[in-house]
Amino acid sequence: MNTQPIRILALEDSVLDEELILRELKQGGIDFTSTRVQTRDEFERALREHQPGIILADFKLPAFDGSQALAMAREICPDVPVIIISGAVGEETAVELLKNGATDFVLKDRLKRLVPAFHRAMREVESRDARRKAEADLRALNEQLEQRVAERTRELWEKNTIMEEDLEMARELQMAFLPSCFPTLPRGSSPAASDVRFYSIFHPTSSVSGDFYNVVRISDTAVGIFICDVMGHGVRAALVTAMMRALEEQLSDAAADPGALLTQMNKSLRDILRQLGTTLFTTACYITLDVETRRLAYANAGHPSPLIVRHATREVEAVNGHFKSGPALGLLDQVRYHTHKLTVAEGDCILAFTDGLFEVENPQSQSFTEQRLRDSIHQHAHLPLENLIKNLSHEIVDFAGGLPFSDDVCVVGMEVARLRTSAAGAA
Repeated sequence: MNTQPIRILALEDSVLDEELILRELKQGGIDFTSTRVQTRDEFERALREHQPGIILADFKLPAFDGSQALAMAREICPDVPVIIISGAVGEETAVELLKNGATDFVLKDRLKRLVPAFHRAMREVESRDARRKAEADLRALNEQLEQRVAERTRELWEKNTIMEEDLEMARELQMAFLPSCFPTLPRGSSPAASDVRFYSIFHPTSSVSGDFYNVVRISDTAVGIFICDVMGHGVRAALVTAMMRALEEQLSDAAADPGALLTQMNKSLRDILRQLGTTLFTTACYITLDVETRRLAYANAGHPSPLIVRHATREVEAVNGHFKSGPALGLLDQVRYHTHKLTVAEGDCILAFTDGLFEVENPQSQSFTEQRLRDSIHQHAHLPLENLIKNLSHEIVDFAGGLPFSDDVCVVGMEVARLRTSAAGAA
């Protein structure tokens, strides 16, 4: 609250009238200092130099009047309240003065109204100043907030840029984990002359994927396909795929026995998760094919069953068949996965995939489904492996109707181009 005396600028040519006005203010308990002027020049100079807190202006002066004084005050110090004090003035003139910015109008023969008018004018000044201060504080606060938002936005942009660069690096590393070329049998033969031929599609829904596959040469007559799908999406799932790749390489001694490989992978994964104190699982399956024994060996850990397209009959069969799948990797201790075997013939194709392939949805929220997948494969069963997978992919994309896939999609196909004759194979 302001405790300084209020500076009054009095435009008054009568000393007696001034004394009456000031006495009225003193009796009203108002603490003030006063400067009296009579002419236009004195009034203008006082407005600029005196810095009044309130102006009390007579309406009629010899060479100057209240209307002119009011206009000058509004121009030089528009925030200072002006009370017009006059002996006699018409109602229209009083209204015009108030419309032009006068705070109040008091007749000299009714000076009892001066103190209430004075207090009301000063309250308006205090209210206006408080409002302006609040507005200034609000503007300052908004500027601070805007600055903080700008700084935070810049920080987030920098962090997002770093994160995007890291994700791009992670994506490149993950793609580098996938086979850049497929093994051929016998070793050193060209893909066209190989006993087995491969084709794959890998479509992550984000920068990094929770799907992973690998194709390895086991011997000069055998190859293996490992495929897995980690629970969840994003960086966490992608890190686990890197772990699965490391485990696969670490356990390469068991590569010829799918059941033994998955059993050891589950044990290693459980040991790692136990140290981390977290729950996580991944579905996986591992397939081996020996072109000399004409045997396909297979073990499954909660993964969608691969399919075999029989060249002779164009029939599509689930590799699982009557075999029971084991639980997903990383869920249970002491799990033993069993190896199951099937006979293959020349021209047969084996397709391994993740569930994102048949969980694709169309605009009507309908899933592609495993049955539709088998029907589509059956329809294209007469095609070479690469064309079969490409046509299948196109059909699924058309089914989605332009909607993005909600899950990673991974398909690995293997075609038995030719089988070798041996005593074991003949038996």
